[in-house]
Amino acid sequence: MTHLQQIAYTREVLSRIRPSSSPEPASCIARALHQRLPDRIRGAGTLYLWLRRGRTALRVARRLASAGWEHDFIDACARIPLGNGDVQVCTAELCSALSEAEAQATRALFVPGDGVPQLPDFARMTSLHALDVLARSGWLLDQLAEGRFVSFFHPIVHAEDTGRVFAHEALLRGVERDGSIIDAQPILTLAREADLLSEVDSAACRSAIREAARHGPGMCVFINFSPAAIRDPEAHLNSTVMAIEEVDLPREQGFRVALDDLGAGWSTLNLVHRVRPDFIKLDRELIRGVHDDPVKALIARKLLEIGHGMRIGTIVEGIEEEAELSWVRDNGADFVQGFLLGRPSPVVRS
Repeated sequence: MTHLQQIAYTREVLSRIRPSSSPEPASCIARALHQRLPDRIRGAGTLYLWLRRGRTALRVARRLASAGWEHDFIDACARIPLGNGDVQVCTAELCSALSEAEAQATRALFVPGDGVPQLPDFARMTSLHALDVLARSGWLLDQLAEGRFVSFFHPIVHAEDTGRVFAHEALLRGVERDGSIIDAQPILTLAREADLLSEVDSAACRSAIREAARHGPGMCVFINFSPAAIRDPEAHLNSTVMAIEEVDLPREQGFRVALDDLGAGWSTLNLVHRVRPDFIKLDRELIRGVHDDPVKALIARKLLEIGHGMRIGTIVEGIEEEAELSWVRDNGADFVQGFLLGRPSPVVRS
């Protein structure tokens, strides 16, 4: 995608994003998601820490003093007044001075404004580690509340004729307010730390359905689900179906199942006979340099044989070299995907 196309695309995306002054989502699904999000930390206030006596308290006191944070101690409780935007900086400083176990054991409470903690405030008490993650999650909470997730589409093509597109895989991307695109990895990493993986997974799924619908009902799209993210599988599936109905995609086209990252671990391989998927996708790490690695070649060949034996469509991802493409063709892969064949883009390849 050229620089001008990127600018045009981000302008189009931003035009569809709700203003930050009115973050209430429009659809009933998004509204329910918005109501499940934790309140993000905003403004000035006071950070209270309840510390274990001994080395933990000493390390916190030293770090506060060396960083120049105003503070005082009341018995084992540290009181730290903070200005607007200081919470993330302070919690990051303190967590860097402690081990993860110490940060998890230290109880923390942030009270906005000039007040002292009241009884209802203590229901929000958490660990210093969790408070630090929440402080760093502000931009992710904004992304969720304002619906600023989009999908890029990575083409999956026929192995024997790479000019023929079979389907597209929808890949999560975030959009900053200035229009810059955020890759999926930092979003998912922070979501996992902040216990927001289920919310991000649901929002990504709805984004993929919405974006796919814009390209017409005949488009075949692969939508990723993270099993670890689905706390309530039935509710997750229901929200997916509702999202499909919202954009008027024909239900009679049905659903098929693909098992991703086959070859990345035995647990995934064990799922093949249990799930009986319509497609299996061989993991990119297994395919990288498969033509030069006899062990990788043996494993990949057997996985392709399993797919053919069970009449399961085989997709090989991570193709970056002509030699890899030639090897998977010779060994009977049905479909292929990788940077050699096309990169993810907001524009669907026909």
